[in-house]
Amino acid sequence: MAAEAFLLKLAELSPAEQRASLCGLPDARSLTQRFENAWPLREAALGGVPFLTKDLYFRPGHPTFAGSTFLPEEIGLPRQGSSLPAAFQHDGGAVECGRTQLNEFAFGLSGENPHFGDCPHPLDAARLAGGSSSGSAFAVARGLVPFALATDTAGSIRVPAGYCGVWGLRLSPDVAPVGDIFPLSPGYDTQGWLARSATDLLAVSTAVLGESPPAGAGLWAGDLGLGLPPSVLEPMRRKALRCGAQEDPAAAELLRLACATAADAYPVLGGAAAARVHAPWLDRRRESYDPAVWRRLDAGRRRTPEELRAAETVRSRVSEAFRAVFARHHYVVLPATAGAAVGKAACDEAHRRQLLALNAPGSLAGLPAVAAPVPLDDGFTAGLQVLFPDMANFGWRSVLERLR
Repeated sequence: MAAEAFLLKLAELSPAEQRASLCGLPDARSLTQRFENAWPLREAALGGVPFLTKDLYFRPGHPTFAGSTFLPEEIGLPRQGSSLPAAFQHDGGAVECGRTQLNEFAFGLSGENPHFGDCPHPLDAARLAGGSSSGSAFAVARGLVPFALATDTAGSIRVPAGYCGVWGLRLSPDVAPVGDIFPLSPGYDTQGWLARSATDLLAVSTAVLGESPPAGAGLWAGDLGLGLPPSVLEPMRRKALRCGAQEDPAAAELLRLACATAADAYPVLGGAAAARVHAPWLDRRRESYDPAVWRRLDAGRRRTPEELRAAETVRSRVSEAFRAVFARHHYVVLPATAGAAVGKAACDEAHRRQLLALNAPGSLAGLPAVAAPVPLDDGFTAGLQVLFPDMANFGWRSVLERLR
């Protein structure tokens, strides 16, 4: 029955929606077998609960495309599976029902993919879901599964969660071993998941992480000087104060000054790391890439030592500022988006830079985060992020209980 329920929900999606959001779906017989194999774990925390996995995670003997058309030809089939889906299946009893699409190689924040179609917003096909974990956010928002695995290198959980009105949890980059997933930018890639509600995110996170330390008071840091409109910023502020954040103008100004060039520094460091991953085939496969992704990778390999040193200085400055703030506040609340989801025409470099200005600081400092949607007057949602100093002080449970 569980397999049938999933297939019925899948049938509600149009062929274009399926192609743009999902991949690697097992046939009905294989799907039924997966649920039957999970029967012995039916009493586990997530026993028999279906979930989807972003197509960066490895499944033994199955191809990982990472939103591309050619990756398995270069890396072959994985012999070992990734640790996070294994934990949900073997410990939690959940059942993986397929994979989700993404910006090619996770190198984008829009949900665009020229090979399989741009992933639409779950409520308005004229808008995009946000990325790179677009398929995971779309599938969860449309009720296909209660949760889906995702990744966040520079906002790829935080942005689509805000746009699609779902909830997310980003771990920290050092939680999983290098090579556990196909990388975008080693050192910055961070695993996590998306869920349809705060209650679902609580249940899913508890099943894998156990309990979390209590969270004290946090900081509402405003918009880092970006000048977001009051119609967006004020609902975010109210939600931040509701979850226990406080206003501290001096601390907010410290972060604003330290993070002023984060949107410039992150593409230098993250792009250089990504270019090293793709170096063996970047030129040979040029015509197979999304042109926008190829240009970012090409720019990454051309960064000079001086550019890299300057970007590392910014990274150090951002990290030091967060450490100073965390000495006074348990967590920091920032916008994750500058408003609701936008259409394809608005997904330009200015839009990308704005998203990086909000999300790159947490990525440069390697911070775990809770991502929450914020309802707006137009019926859509924007994104809020709650950043914590490290996994030992990751008080996600307290924050979610206050926000739900």
